[in-house]
Amino acid sequence: MSIMKETDTQDKYTIKAAMRCFEILDLAADSEHPLSIQDVSDSLEVNTNMAFRLLASLVASGYMDKDEKTGYYSTSLKSLYLSRNALLSLDIRKLTMPYLELLWNQFPKSNINMGVFNMDEILVIDRIDSVSLPRTYFTPGKALPFHCTSLGKVLTSEFDDDQLDALIEKKGLKSFTSFTITDPILLKEELSKVREDQIARDRNEYILKDNCNAAPIRDRSGKIVAAISLSAFENYMSVEEIEAAIPAIQETARKVSHMAGYNVGFL
Repeated sequence: MSIMKETDTQDKYTIKAAMRCFEILDLAADSEHPLSIQDVSDSLEVNTNMAFRLLASLVASGYMDKDEKTGYYSTSLKSLYLSRNALLSLDIRKLTMPYLELLWNQFPKSNINMGVFNMDEILVIDRIDSVSLPRTYFTPGKALPFHCTSLGKVLTSEFDDDQLDALIEKKGLKSFTSFTITDPILLKEELSKVREDQIARDRNEYILKDNCNAAPIRDRSGKIVAAISLSAFENYMSVEEIEAAIPAIQETARKVSHMAGYNVGFL
């Protein structure tokens, strides 16, 4: 079947109104603020009456809430059920969590994170918080920038130039601190070092005074399918302590990769 025929077949069985509702949920997920009817109208290129009806349908289904005072819409807690089930369905989480707990036991002043690359996003899918550290908002489901977090650097470190250029064009290289890499050439040099060292570093690049290391998790084919990281604010773990934790992070990642079927150069 040709691509054109496949597309025609897909279009034949899709319901436009349903697709638009999903587009609104995607829009809400990407937005840092609640949505107005005009936001939806402009994004979906529909009139305001249609935008209102679509939003009303999402409110009636329970997946969006409307603030009656402001007239703005936001995703509801019901949406968490979808993300929870999606997270629970990831086998890598079940495989990795015991190892993350062991790593955290070695470094209880740190936060331990796991992330994946999905639909052009770096998504945190698991986290163990330190009992003494303030949260850095890397909660499960949180999307992180790819260019200034250690998880993001690991997960994109083996992209070819075309993949990386497309991602840079789509997501941009936003500056979060004065240490953020915003030059594509410098970023590619950084990712080359990550490939060579099999470790990524974030030193104040995303959040000031917060440092992080990440290592890749590979499947049986050798493909990077996830990454784990250890992070801490400088007043709880010094940069030197973060650096000293690198061998333990790499060893944990190797063990998880081995359990996932990756054996080349493991032990």
